[in-house]
Amino acid sequence: MELTAAGCERHQIPEHLVMCSELYIAAFEGNTVKVIGLLARSGASAEAPAENGRRSATAPTACNQLITMEPAGCSTDEVTGDRSTLLHIAAWKGHSDLIAQLCRWGNGSLITSVNSSGYTPLHCAAGAGHAGAVEAIIRALAAGANVEEGRLQEILRGRNEAGDTPLHLAARHGHGEAAEALVRVDPGLAAELNGAGVSSLYLAVMSGSVRAVRAILWCRNASAVGPKSQNALHAAVLQSSGDYFVDNLAFYICTYA
Repeated sequence: MELTAAGCERHQIPEHLVMCSELYIAAFEGNTVKVIGLLARSGASAEAPAENGRRSATAPTACNQLITMEPAGCSTDEVTGDRSTLLHIAAWKGHSDLIAQLCRWGNGSLITSVNSSGYTPLHCAAGAGHAGAVEAIIRALAAGANVEEGRLQEILRGRNEAGDTPLHLAARHGHGEAAEALVRVDPGLAAELNGAGVSSLYLAVMSGSVRAVRAILWCRNASAVGPKSQNALHAAVLQSSGDYFVDNLAFYICTYA
Protein backbone atom coordinates (compact mmCIF):
# COMPACT_ATOMS: atom_id res chain seq x y z
CA MET A 1 0.00 0.00 0.00
CA GLU A 2 1.36 3.41 -0.94
CA LEU A 3 0.07 6.44 0.93
CA THR A 4 0.70 9.97 -0.27
CA ALA A 5 2.45 12.11 2.35
CA ALA A 6 1.43 15.73 3.03
CA GLY A 7 -1.52 17.77 1.86
CA CYS A 8 -4.11 15.00 2.01
CA GLU A 9 -7.56 15.74 3.39
CA ARG A 10 -10.28 13.33 4.41
CA HIS A 11 -12.49 14.15 1.40
CA GLN A 12 -9.66 13.07 -0.89
CA ILE A 13 -9.68 9.57 0.57
CA PRO A 14 -11.94 7.14 -1.34
CA GLU A 15 -14.96 6.29 0.77
CA HIS A 16 -14.19 2.59 0.82
CA LEU A 17 -10.76 3.35 2.34
CA VAL A 18 -11.97 5.55 5.22
CA MET A 19 -11.44 3.59 8.43
CA CYS A 20 -14.67 2.47 10.05
CA SER A 21 -15.19 3.62 13.63
CA GLU A 22 -15.45 0.09 15.00
CA LEU A 23 -12.04 -0.84 13.61
CA TYR A 24 -10.48 2.43 14.80
CA ILE A 25 -11.76 2.03 18.36
CA ALA A 26 -10.58 -1.57 18.54
CA ALA A 27 -7.09 -0.56 17.38
CA PHE A 28 -7.00 2.46 19.70
CA GLU A 29 -7.87 0.26 22.67
CA GLY A 30 -5.45 -2.47 21.64
CA ASN A 31 -8.19 -5.07 21.29
CA THR A 32 -6.24 -7.51 19.15
CA VAL A 33 -8.98 -10.15 18.99
CA LYS A 34 -11.55 -7.58 17.82
CA VAL A 35 -9.22 -6.07 15.19
CA ILE A 36 -8.25 -9.44 13.76
CA GLY A 37 -11.87 -10.55 13.80
CA LEU A 38 -12.97 -7.48 11.82
CA LEU A 39 -10.17 -7.97 9.31
CA ALA A 40 -10.86 -11.68 9.01
CA ARG A 41 -14.42 -11.03 7.85
CA SER A 42 -13.05 -9.44 4.69
CA GLY A 43 -11.35 -12.69 3.71
CA ALA A 44 -7.86 -11.26 4.21
CA SER A 45 -5.19 -13.61 5.48
CA ALA A 46 -2.26 -13.33 7.81
CA GLU A 47 1.04 -14.95 7.00
CA ALA A 48 1.99 -16.99 10.03
CA PRO A 49 5.55 -18.17 10.80
CA ALA A 50 6.28 -21.81 10.07
CA GLU A 51 8.74 -23.92 12.03
CA ASN A 52 11.63 -23.15 9.68
CA GLY A 53 11.22 -19.39 10.20
CA ARG A 54 9.58 -18.77 6.82
CA ARG A 55 6.02 -17.60 6.45
CA SER A 56 3.06 -19.83 5.74
CA ALA A 57 -0.47 -18.65 5.05
CA THR A 58 -1.88 -21.95 6.31
CA ALA A 59 -0.12 -22.30 9.66
CA PRO A 60 -2.70 -22.96 12.42
CA THR A 61 -2.98 -19.68 14.36
CA ALA A 62 -5.82 -17.89 16.10
CA CYS A 63 -5.80 -15.34 13.29
CA ASN A 64 -6.30 -17.93 10.57
CA GLN A 65 -8.98 -19.71 12.56
CA LEU A 66 -11.03 -16.51 12.52
CA ILE A 67 -10.77 -15.93 8.78
CA THR A 68 -13.81 -17.92 7.68
CA MET A 69 -16.12 -16.77 10.48
CA GLU A 70 -17.80 -13.85 8.68
CA PRO A 71 -18.46 -13.06 5.00
CA ALA A 72 -17.61 -9.33 5.05
CA GLY A 73 -15.58 -6.89 7.10
CA CYS A 74 -12.87 -4.26 7.30
CA SER A 75 -9.56 -3.95 5.48
CA THR A 76 -5.96 -3.12 6.38
CA ASP A 77 -6.09 -0.59 3.51
CA GLU A 78 -8.41 1.65 5.52
CA VAL A 79 -6.93 4.89 6.88
CA THR A 80 -7.93 7.77 9.17
CA GLY A 81 -8.37 11.39 8.10
CA ASP A 82 -4.61 11.97 8.30
CA ARG A 83 -3.97 8.73 6.42
CA SER A 84 -2.78 6.81 9.45
CA THR A 85 -3.15 3.05 9.16
CA LEU A 86 -4.07 0.51 11.81
CA LEU A 87 -0.38 0.03 12.50
CA HIS A 88 0.14 3.76 13.04
CA ILE A 89 -2.64 3.73 15.64
CA ALA A 90 -1.31 0.65 17.41
CA ALA A 91 2.19 2.17 17.44
CA TRP A 92 1.01 5.51 18.86
CA LYS A 93 -0.74 3.67 21.68
CA GLY A 94 2.04 1.16 22.27
CA HIS A 95 0.00 -2.00 21.68
CA SER A 96 2.88 -4.41 21.03
CA ASP A 97 0.74 -7.54 20.68
CA LEU A 98 -1.49 -5.90 18.09
CA ILE A 99 1.59 -4.59 16.26
CA ALA A 100 3.03 -8.10 16.05
CA GLN A 101 -0.20 -9.40 14.52
CA LEU A 102 -0.66 -6.54 12.05
CA CYS A 103 2.91 -6.86 10.78
CA ARG A 104 2.01 -10.36 9.58
CA TRP A 105 -0.88 -9.31 7.35
CA GLY A 106 -0.63 -8.99 3.58
CA ASN A 107 2.78 -8.22 2.14
CA GLY A 108 4.06 -6.13 5.05
CA SER A 109 3.06 -2.80 3.50
CA LEU A 110 1.67 -1.53 6.81
CA ILE A 111 5.20 -1.36 8.23
CA THR A 112 6.40 0.95 5.48
CA SER A 113 3.27 3.11 5.14
CA VAL A 114 3.40 6.85 5.89
CA ASN A 115 0.64 9.19 7.01
CA SER A 116 0.07 12.75 5.82
CA SER A 117 2.87 14.04 8.08
CA GLY A 118 5.34 11.52 6.72
CA TYR A 119 5.29 9.38 9.87
CA THR A 120 5.88 5.66 9.61
CA PRO A 121 4.56 3.45 12.42
CA LEU A 122 8.12 3.43 13.81
CA HIS A 123 8.06 7.24 14.03
CA CYS A 124 4.79 6.96 15.95
CA ALA A 125 6.10 4.40 18.44
CA ALA A 126 9.37 6.27 19.04
CA GLY A 127 7.72 9.67 19.38
CA ALA A 128 5.25 8.33 21.92
CA GLY A 129 8.02 6.60 23.87
CA HIS A 130 6.75 3.04 23.56
CA ALA A 131 9.97 1.02 23.58
CA GLY A 132 8.10 -2.27 23.37
CA ALA A 133 6.30 -1.09 20.25
CA VAL A 134 9.59 0.10 18.74
CA GLU A 135 11.11 -3.32 19.37
CA ALA A 136 8.07 -5.13 17.95
CA ILE A 137 8.32 -3.20 14.68
CA ILE A 138 12.08 -3.73 14.49
CA ARG A 139 11.62 -7.47 15.05
CA ALA A 140 9.11 -7.63 12.22
CA LEU A 141 11.47 -5.76 9.90
CA ALA A 142 14.50 -7.80 10.92
CA ALA A 143 12.63 -11.03 10.16
CA GLY A 144 12.99 -10.12 6.50
CA ALA A 145 9.94 -12.06 5.37
CA ASN A 146 7.75 -9.03 4.72
CA VAL A 147 10.28 -6.58 3.29
CA GLU A 148 13.28 -6.77 1.02
CA GLU A 149 16.88 -6.82 2.21
CA GLY A 150 18.12 -3.48 3.56
CA ARG A 151 14.61 -2.28 4.43
CA LEU A 152 15.32 -2.27 8.16
CA GLN A 153 17.88 0.52 7.95
CA GLU A 154 15.72 2.40 5.47
CA ILE A 155 12.84 2.48 7.95
CA LEU A 156 15.10 3.23 10.93
CA ARG A 157 16.52 6.25 9.10
CA GLY A 158 13.27 7.27 7.44
CA ARG A 159 12.26 10.91 7.80
CA ASN A 160 8.94 12.60 8.38
CA GLU A 161 7.92 15.90 6.79
CA ALA A 162 10.14 17.80 9.26
CA GLY A 163 13.12 15.61 8.43
CA ASP A 164 13.07 13.81 11.78
CA THR A 165 14.13 10.18 12.10
CA PRO A 166 12.45 8.04 14.78
CA LEU A 167 15.50 8.70 17.00
CA HIS A 168 15.04 12.47 16.71
CA LEU A 169 11.47 12.08 17.96
CA ALA A 170 12.44 9.82 20.85
CA ALA A 171 15.24 12.22 21.83
CA ARG A 172 13.10 15.36 21.57
CA HIS A 173 10.55 13.94 23.97
CA GLY A 174 13.12 12.45 26.34
CA HIS A 175 12.21 8.82 25.74
CA GLY A 176 15.45 7.14 26.78
CA GLU A 177 14.28 3.54 26.54
CA ALA A 178 12.96 4.05 23.01
CA ALA A 179 16.24 5.75 22.04
CA GLU A 180 18.16 2.76 23.41
CA ALA A 181 16.07 0.34 21.34
CA LEU A 182 16.80 2.31 18.16
CA VAL A 183 20.56 2.85 18.53
CA ARG A 184 21.04 -0.74 19.67
CA VAL A 185 20.05 -1.82 16.17
CA ASP A 186 21.58 1.08 14.23
CA PRO A 187 24.20 3.18 16.10
CA GLY A 188 24.69 5.21 12.93
CA LEU A 189 21.35 6.89 13.62
CA ALA A 190 23.10 9.10 16.17
CA ALA A 191 25.05 10.82 13.38
CA GLU A 192 21.93 11.86 11.45
CA LEU A 193 20.71 15.48 11.44
CA ASN A 194 17.06 16.39 10.97
CA GLY A 195 15.58 18.87 8.52
CA ALA A 196 16.61 21.78 10.75
CA GLY A 197 20.20 20.52 10.88
CA VAL A 198 19.89 19.39 14.51
CA SER A 199 21.26 16.19 16.03
CA SER A 200 19.35 13.76 18.21
CA LEU A 201 21.94 14.31 20.98
CA TYR A 202 21.16 18.02 21.08
CA LEU A 203 17.44 17.25 21.28
CA ALA A 204 18.02 14.69 24.04
CA VAL A 205 19.96 17.24 26.09
CA MET A 206 17.21 19.82 25.62
CA SER A 207 14.65 17.26 26.80
CA GLY A 208 16.52 16.82 30.09
CA SER A 209 16.67 13.04 29.78
CA VAL A 210 19.98 11.64 31.01
CA ARG A 211 18.97 8.18 29.81
CA ALA A 212 18.38 9.42 26.27
CA VAL A 213 21.69 11.31 26.32
CA ARG A 214 23.58 8.23 27.52
CA ALA A 215 21.95 6.04 24.87
CA ILE A 216 23.08 8.36 22.08
CA LEU A 217 26.56 9.02 23.49
CA TRP A 218 27.10 5.25 23.44
CA CYS A 219 27.28 5.58 19.64
CA ARG A 220 30.82 6.25 18.42
CA ASN A 221 29.87 8.69 15.66
CA ALA A 222 27.17 10.60 17.54
CA SER A 223 26.74 14.16 16.31
CA ALA A 224 26.32 16.97 18.83
CA VAL A 225 25.22 19.61 16.31
CA GLY A 226 22.49 22.05 17.31
CA PRO A 227 20.89 25.10 15.69
CA LYS A 228 22.68 28.41 15.09
CA SER A 229 26.20 26.99 15.55
CA GLN A 230 25.32 25.59 18.97
CA ASN A 231 26.09 22.07 20.12
CA ALA A 232 24.89 19.69 22.80
CA LEU A 233 27.22 21.15 25.43
CA HIS A 234 25.70 24.58 24.83
CA ALA A 235 22.31 23.00 25.36
CA ALA A 236 23.45 21.39 28.61
CA VAL A 237 24.65 24.76 29.90
CA LEU A 238 21.38 26.40 28.88
CA GLN A 239 19.44 23.69 30.68
CA SER A 240 21.63 23.84 33.79
CA SER A 241 20.12 25.61 36.77
CA GLY A 242 21.86 24.00 39.71
CA ASP A 243 19.60 20.96 39.45
CA TYR A 244 21.64 17.79 40.03
CA PHE A 245 19.68 15.76 37.49
CA VAL A 246 20.03 18.31 34.72
CA ASP A 247 23.69 19.08 35.49
CA ASN A 248 24.52 15.41 34.94
CA LEU A 249 23.89 16.03 31.25
CA ALA A 250 26.94 18.27 30.98
CA PHE A 251 29.00 15.65 32.82
CA TYR A 252 28.08 12.88 30.37
CA ILE A 253 28.73 15.08 27.35
CA CYS A 254 32.13 16.28 28.60
CA THR A 255 33.12 12.74 29.59
CA TYR A 256 31.93 10.71 26.61
CA ALA A 257 31.42 13.04 23.66
